[in-house]
Amino acid sequence: MRPNEETGFREPTSLERALFDRVLEAEFPGRLELVPLLRNAVVRTIDSDGGIEIDSRSAGKAPVVRRVPVEAEGRDEDGTVIHMLLHVVDGRPAELEFFREDGLHVRRLPAPSEFELIVLPPLRGKWLKS
Repeated sequence: MRPNEETGFREPTSLERALFDRVLEAEFPGRLELVPLLRNAVVRTIDSDGGIEIDSRSAGKAPVVRRVPVEAEGRDEDGTVIHMLLHVVDGRPAELEFFREDGLHVRRLPAPSEFELIVLPPLRGKWLKS
């Protein structure tokens, strides 16, 4: 087991719930369906950067158009950009991932309000069907 990795699921902390609320402030396909899935979820820490695996206890799926329907950027205490990505697999919230742009470990997560939300448009092009 890696440092800071938990073996069992638990209720999200107040910070983790606030981070869920922050990513749900963005407008993206599947957002409304993700709200109850995240509100009734348990989590476990999976890495030393604060990443969490998500297991929703609610039924249903969110019709997202990307595996990462929303991401956000904030700054670590030394000013390095931290990325926060919400992963959705088969319509179910699966992970909230954090990483620094320089590849070092996250020192301190910014407050949820300090994250700037990013929603990319759906992929379209000659390689993908519309």
